[in-house]
Amino acid sequence: MQWEAATNVISSEFESATKSLFEQGLADPRSCDYREVEIQVGDVWGGTGDKVKTHGWVLPNSSKSNQTFSVCWNGLVYPVLSAGGPANLQADMNLLINAASTNGSRMRLALYGRAFREDMSVAADSILPVKACLLLRLGENDLAAKVWNVCEASQQSAGGREQAKDPYLMLAGDWVWALFNRTICAHMRDAVPLALVSARKLKEIQPKIESQAAQRGTPRPQNPGNGMQQPKEQPYLTFLDQLPQLAADLERRAREPKQKSVIEIGLTNYPGQSERIAVLIEDLDLVSARQMGQPGWVAFETDPIVEALIKEGDASVEPLLDCLEHDQRLTCSVGFGRDFFRQRHVLPVASAAKGALQQILQTQFENASDIRAYWKQNKGLKKLEDRWYKVLRDDKIGEEQAVMVTPAGGQSRSEKMLFLGQGQWMEAARIIVQSDDKGPVPDFRRFASRLPPIGEKPKLRGEVLRGKKKPSVTELLVNQADFVVEQANHLDQSPGVDAIMVGTELILIIEKWERHAAVSQARGLMRRAIQLFPDWKSFIMSSGPELARCIPELTEIRVEGGDTNALPEYAAWIKSAGEEKVDQYAVDAFEPLWRNPNDPTVSTVSQWLFNDPASPWSKLPWQRSYFHDPLDSDLVTLPAFRRLLARELENQTVVGSMQWSAGAGGAIAYNLSNSTGGFQVAWPDAQSPADGTKVEVRRCDWVAWSLSQSKQIPFFNPFAPMEKRDEAIKNAKAVLLGSK
Repeated sequence: MQWEAATNVISSEFESATKSLFEQGLADPRSCDYREVEIQVGDVWGGTGDKVKTHGWVLPNSSKSNQTFSVCWNGLVYPVLSAGGPANLQADMNLLINAASTNGSRMRLALYGRAFREDMSVAADSILPVKACLLLRLGENDLAAKVWNVCEASQQSAGGREQAKDPYLMLAGDWVWALFNRTICAHMRDAVPLALVSARKLKEIQPKIESQAAQRGTPRPQNPGNGMQQPKEQPYLTFLDQLPQLAADLERRAREPKQKSVIEIGLTNYPGQSERIAVLIEDLDLVSARQMGQPGWVAFETDPIVEALIKEGDASVEPLLDCLEHDQRLTCSVGFGRDFFRQRHVLPVASAAKGALQQILQTQFENASDIRAYWKQNKGLKKLEDRWYKVLRDDKIGEEQAVMVTPAGGQSRSEKMLFLGQGQWMEAARIIVQSDDKGPVPDFRRFASRLPPIGEKPKLRGEVLRGKKKPSVTELLVNQADFVVEQANHLDQSPGVDAIMVGTELILIIEKWERHAAVSQARGLMRRAIQLFPDWKSFIMSSGPELARCIPELTEIRVEGGDTNALPEYAAWIKSAGEEKVDQYAVDAFEPLWRNPNDPTVSTVSQWLFNDPASPWSKLPWQRSYFHDPLDSDLVTLPAFRRLLARELENQTVVGSMQWSAGAGGAIAYNLSNSTGGFQVAWPDAQSPADGTKVEVRRCDWVAWSLSQSKQIPFFNPFAPMEKRDEAIKNAKAVLLGSK
């Protein structure tokens, strides 16, 4: 169907871009009925797919399969699960345009260049620029211009980037992202036909868009490079870097379809272990473990196929190693840095095999050769504990992979120390002090926890190794701690901080294994940390504030071990520690105070810290304590800190507002001078505020509210009349000062 040039369009560049997109394959809604439709969409977090109802243009059904298809608002054609009655295009767009004047519309705004969800992209009420292209194609010029203006205005109000005069690459990028996102989400739920048709379309249009953008003179994105590599130009559609591999894997799946996984068939149908392991490895391309958090990782061990391989134990190692080295297939698991960035990476079967191997061997590895070397050394040892002990005895582990600097003394040993924090030796040390109350496949990634309560002796995973002598485990651990302290004294800047971080963790491990065995090492490491803390060079890299976490931990180890100099040395340090250098570890830095409240040195320094105007900690809020609210910590038990809180309860400066929303169980949204956010609230009685109630919040109100949420005082109602709030604050102050 011929498309005549439009009149009174947004701009000639927009019209040209729209024409190019439809020539390249953007779905044409003309001659289709605009109706209610139900389709299936996916999400990178869940992967299972959801049914959503929206409005779209239903294509005339000319297929023998009786499958109905619809052009949706992202410019893609979808199989329709069910089609309803006619929808009103003009009414839908008027609702979108009118809603754009409210804050709520920004929840369905697709920022230029960002990743938008599939359910949002197909919705009629989402603010998506490609909508204007579809409307222009339909001859709805006025609606197209209004929707485009809504998109532009919403971008500006949301702080989005400024649009180029030629919108081609932005519109093409949104279209390609919607298609790529559908490919990924369909692949995650093993919907091979939809994923494959999407990937084939991407392969077809990618070179056309790259060529068209270049012809239009659009600047290419630049890889900034680094000290080793020069900057270089990148493709326009950088997030499609894995497309050839993914498309090839989908073609393979279409040729070799699997009706059921071995888990669905039942492992009892494979009584022989070798056969069972083989079919499980064959099914690793069906692994669909999901990412945990962002940034985060895909926990392969949570998938039932990988879990079954782990349960097979050592017998799986050789077949999994072969898989790791040679299998080129992809899983159905996807990793990403942030869900609002467009980069997605379908993880290979080799990664699932590596995850299973690390769980079986309870050690992290860089690559297959590392695993083979470890297995060659240890496969004769049937017990994991014997393998851990062997690793602990071998103090050359990691030395061949050491890197970085040449300090003032002992070159090879110091290089080894830099690798120690992430190598097999440290993994073995961590794992032997893990609690023995986990399931059959403990998480070896978990670092050593803080000291156990006095008098408690938990059963540890390496307990059987206490019988090892000449050398004992304690001797092996302490020898390494001596070495780390020695090297920390030779290193400064970020290597020095890294040494202290490794040493602190190692000393915590020793304390869990044998209490008070590393007091002298804690003393030496703490004194070195205090020396490095004032030096600005320690903070050139982002690890500098870690010293504010390590010093208090080392202090407590010394105190528990009877070192009477620990608290005076700590007090002198904390009094000089500025808020900027302590950074997010403010609450951690004060832990020795509330753990030793009756010590005279602690009482004196606490009084200065929290109640002397010369101290940076004498008023709230602490600007850098965003990871841990001091009002929700054990600091509140400290008398000097309670006096600070009582003082803040007298501060009537207005610092923001709070608003109550009754829907979804009730929630409070807040907007303060230094932060914004919200949280669900279970109101303690039936007297919750009316929906939409908004109040100004004073500093005293916020402090009282925070204390009530951390259960330090009775529930505080920030929406109560001022007199009642003041009365509650007066009572809270009396509680804090012990007069009530």
